Amino acid sequence: MKNIIARFKVYTRKSFEDLRRVLDEKYCWKCPQRSTRENIGCREADVWMRLRSALEDELRAHLMETLGRDQFDRVLLRMRERECTGDLRIIRRHGEYLVVLDSVSGIKIGHEVLVGSRVLRVKKLAGVRLITDHGEHPLHEIEGRVLGRIGPRHQLYRELMNWRNRDGS
Repeated sequence: MKNIIARFKVYTRKSFEDLRRVLDEKYCWKCPQRSTRENIGCREADVWMRLRSALEDELRAHLMETLGRDQFDRVLLRMRERECTGDLRIIRRHGEYLVVLDSVSGIKIGHEVLVGSRVLRVKKLAGVRLITDHGEHPLHEIEGRVLGRIGPRHQLYRELMNWRNRDGS
Protein backbone atom coordinates (compact mmCIF):
# COMPACT_ATOMS: atom_id res chain seq x y z
CA MET A 1 0.00 0.00 0.00
CA LYS A 2 2.87 2.38 0.80
CA ASN A 3 4.27 1.92 -2.72
CA ILE A 4 0.92 2.76 -4.32
CA ILE A 5 0.57 5.90 -2.22
CA ALA A 6 4.19 6.90 -2.99
CA ARG A 7 3.55 6.44 -6.74
CA PHE A 8 0.36 8.50 -6.47
CA LYS A 9 2.28 11.30 -4.75
CA VAL A 10 4.87 11.33 -7.57
CA TYR A 11 2.14 11.49 -10.24
CA THR A 12 0.32 14.19 -8.30
CA ARG A 13 3.44 16.34 -8.03
CA LYS A 14 4.16 15.93 -11.75
CA SER A 15 0.54 16.74 -12.66
CA PHE A 16 0.65 19.78 -10.37
CA GLU A 17 3.78 21.13 -12.07
CA ASP A 18 2.40 20.36 -15.56
CA LEU A 19 -0.84 22.22 -14.82
CA ARG A 20 1.05 25.12 -13.33
CA ARG A 21 3.20 25.33 -16.49
CA VAL A 22 0.07 25.29 -18.71
CA LEU A 23 -1.43 28.10 -16.65
CA ASP A 24 1.75 30.14 -17.11
CA GLU A 25 1.91 29.52 -20.86
CA LYS A 26 -1.76 29.82 -21.80
CA TYR A 27 -3.60 31.86 -19.15
CA CYS A 28 -1.47 33.76 -16.66
CA TRP A 29 0.16 36.05 -19.25
CA LYS A 30 -3.15 37.91 -19.69
CA CYS A 31 -4.09 38.07 -16.01
CA PRO A 32 -3.95 41.50 -14.33
CA GLN A 33 -2.52 39.83 -11.21
CA ARG A 34 0.45 38.28 -12.99
CA SER A 35 2.87 40.69 -11.32
CA THR A 36 1.72 39.69 -7.82
CA ARG A 37 1.03 36.00 -8.46
CA GLU A 38 4.15 34.90 -6.59
CA ASN A 39 2.83 36.57 -3.44
CA ILE A 40 -0.83 35.60 -3.67
CA GLY A 41 -0.42 32.01 -4.92
CA CYS A 42 -3.32 32.19 -7.39
CA ARG A 43 -1.79 29.64 -9.79
CA GLU A 44 -1.15 27.17 -7.01
CA ALA A 45 -4.66 27.57 -5.62
CA ASP A 46 -6.17 27.13 -9.09
CA VAL A 47 -4.12 23.99 -9.79
CA TRP A 48 -4.94 22.54 -6.37
CA MET A 49 -8.67 23.07 -6.90
CA ARG A 50 -8.58 21.59 -10.41
CA LEU A 51 -6.64 18.50 -9.30
CA ARG A 52 -8.88 17.93 -6.29
CA SER A 53 -11.98 18.31 -8.45
CA ALA A 54 -10.61 15.91 -11.07
CA LEU A 55 -9.72 13.33 -8.40
CA GLU A 56 -13.15 13.55 -6.76
CA ASP A 57 -14.94 13.37 -10.13
CA GLU A 58 -12.97 10.32 -11.19
CA LEU A 59 -13.43 8.54 -7.85
CA ARG A 60 -17.19 9.25 -7.89
CA ALA A 61 -17.56 7.99 -11.47
CA HIS A 62 -15.49 4.87 -10.76
CA LEU A 63 -17.33 4.01 -7.54
CA MET A 64 -20.72 4.64 -9.12
CA GLU A 65 -19.87 2.30 -12.02
CA THR A 66 -18.43 -0.46 -9.87
CA LEU A 67 -20.66 -0.30 -6.77
CA GLY A 68 -24.03 1.05 -7.90
CA ARG A 69 -26.04 3.90 -6.40
CA ASP A 70 -26.98 2.39 -3.00
CA GLN A 71 -23.50 1.17 -2.15
CA PHE A 72 -22.01 4.45 -3.38
CA ASP A 73 -24.36 6.34 -1.02
CA ARG A 74 -23.17 4.08 1.81
CA VAL A 75 -19.56 4.99 1.04
CA LEU A 76 -20.42 8.70 1.06
CA LEU A 77 -22.33 8.26 4.31
CA ARG A 78 -19.32 6.51 5.86
CA MET A 79 -17.12 9.43 4.77
CA ARG A 80 -19.64 11.89 6.24
CA GLU A 81 -19.66 10.00 9.54
CA ARG A 82 -15.86 10.15 9.71
CA GLU A 83 -15.90 13.90 9.06
CA CYS A 84 -18.65 14.62 11.61
CA THR A 85 -17.46 16.15 14.81
CA GLY A 86 -20.70 15.85 16.74
CA ASP A 87 -20.47 19.56 17.48
CA LEU A 88 -23.41 21.85 17.99
CA ARG A 89 -23.76 24.73 15.57
CA ILE A 90 -26.00 27.76 15.87
CA ILE A 91 -27.18 28.98 12.48
CA ARG A 92 -29.09 32.20 11.90
CA ARG A 93 -31.96 31.68 9.50
CA HIS A 94 -35.10 33.73 8.73
CA GLY A 95 -35.21 35.71 11.98
CA GLU A 96 -34.47 32.75 14.22
CA TYR A 97 -31.51 30.62 15.24
CA LEU A 98 -31.29 26.88 14.66
CA VAL A 99 -29.38 24.65 17.03
CA VAL A 100 -27.96 21.90 14.79
CA LEU A 101 -26.08 18.76 15.81
CA ASP A 102 -23.39 18.00 13.23
CA SER A 103 -24.23 14.31 12.98
CA VAL A 104 -26.58 12.00 11.13
CA SER A 105 -26.58 9.24 13.71
CA GLY A 106 -29.71 8.81 15.78
CA ILE A 107 -32.07 10.46 13.29
CA LYS A 108 -35.60 9.12 13.66
CA ILE A 109 -39.01 9.67 12.11
CA GLY A 110 -40.34 13.06 13.16
CA HIS A 111 -36.93 14.69 13.62
CA GLU A 112 -36.09 17.85 11.74
CA VAL A 113 -32.95 17.83 9.63
CA LEU A 114 -31.01 20.49 7.78
CA VAL A 115 -30.59 19.81 4.05
CA GLY A 116 -28.84 22.72 2.35
CA SER A 117 -30.71 25.77 3.59
CA ARG A 118 -33.98 23.92 4.21
CA VAL A 119 -35.28 22.39 7.41
CA LEU A 120 -37.19 19.20 6.61
CA ARG A 121 -39.13 16.77 8.78
CA VAL A 122 -38.25 13.08 8.48
CA LYS A 123 -41.25 11.02 7.38
CA LYS A 124 -39.55 7.69 6.75
CA LEU A 125 -36.13 6.07 6.87
CA ALA A 126 -35.19 3.96 3.85
CA GLY A 127 -31.71 2.47 4.20
CA VAL A 128 -29.22 5.21 3.42
CA ARG A 129 -31.95 7.70 2.51
CA LEU A 130 -34.51 9.84 4.32
CA ILE A 131 -37.99 10.48 3.01
CA THR A 132 -39.33 13.96 3.79
CA ASP A 133 -42.23 16.09 2.59
CA HIS A 134 -39.87 17.37 -0.10
CA GLY A 135 -38.67 14.05 -1.45
CA GLU A 136 -35.91 11.58 -0.84
CA HIS A 137 -32.46 12.63 0.38
CA PRO A 138 -29.31 10.52 0.83
CA LEU A 139 -28.10 10.63 4.43
CA HIS A 140 -24.69 11.95 3.36
CA GLU A 141 -26.40 15.18 2.18
CA ILE A 142 -27.89 15.84 5.62
CA GLU A 143 -25.96 18.63 7.32
CA GLY A 144 -27.26 17.74 10.75
CA ARG A 145 -30.23 17.26 13.03
CA VAL A 146 -32.11 20.34 14.20
CA LEU A 147 -32.26 20.09 17.98
CA GLY A 148 -34.08 23.33 18.56
CA ARG A 149 -35.13 26.74 17.36
CA ILE A 150 -34.44 29.99 19.15
CA GLY A 151 -36.98 32.61 18.07
CA PRO A 152 -37.74 36.15 19.29
CA ARG A 153 -39.74 34.83 22.27
CA HIS A 154 -36.99 32.48 23.45
CA GLN A 155 -34.98 33.63 26.47
CA LEU A 156 -31.64 33.15 24.66
CA TYR A 157 -32.65 35.12 21.56
CA ARG A 158 -31.67 38.51 22.97
CA GLU A 159 -28.30 37.13 24.14
CA LEU A 160 -27.58 35.70 20.69
CA MET A 161 -28.53 38.99 19.06
CA ASN A 162 -26.25 40.92 21.45
CA TRP A 163 -23.43 38.47 20.84
CA ARG A 164 -23.93 38.70 17.08
CA ASN A 165 -23.91 42.51 17.17
CA ARG A 166 -20.76 42.56 19.33
CA ASP A 167 -19.03 40.03 17.14
CA GLY A 168 -20.07 41.77 13.92
CA SER A 169 -21.19 38.56 12.19
